[in-house]
Amino acid sequence: MKSTFLVVLLLFFHSSVVLACSCVNGSGSEGQQIIAAYHRDALVFMGRVVAVEIVVTTDTVRVSDTGPLEQRIRLVQHEMFRYTFAMSRKYKGLTTGDTVLVSSATKSDSCGRRFKVGSAYLVYAFQINEKASLYGPPVPIAPYFATSLCNRGQELKRVPRAELRQLKKLAHTNRV
Repeated sequence: MKSTFLVVLLLFFHSSVVLACSCVNGSGSEGQQIIAAYHRDALVFMGRVVAVEIVVTTDTVRVSDTGPLEQRIRLVQHEMFRYTFAMSRKYKGLTTGDTVLVSSATKSDSCGRRFKVGSAYLVYAFQINEKASLYGPPVPIAPYFATSLCNRGQELKRVPRAELRQLKKLAHTNRV
């Protein structure tokens, strides 16, 4: 009886972690998924991680519409990794210089992606330029790039050469 309870308990905790980050997988062939990711994301590049730091931000979150103001609002802290990449090849994106900063959540259950300093990656990143507001439309913020487990990309040594060839063609075809 104890061992059955323990197994059920372990499965519950294991599945709750797995289900916390949920990505919608694209449909279609691998090539179609690469095209969709290329058009969806704001920045696609190859690069090596040269530095990482933890950035903590504090946001206000409305938790209720009634009661005194101090009970309707909570302060929430978010931790993000901010990676500095030395870009070796850019396929898409408006950036200046040879380095770019890309953020990701610190926890995988928040879909955070981890990168190792010194390793090379193919990165697909989206741009964040606003945050939610308590009392109206989203508030503009200084734009930054971010990525998650739901974005394509992986360590460069694991990327199929066909994907790199396809990205090269897409970059050439979509020059502005």
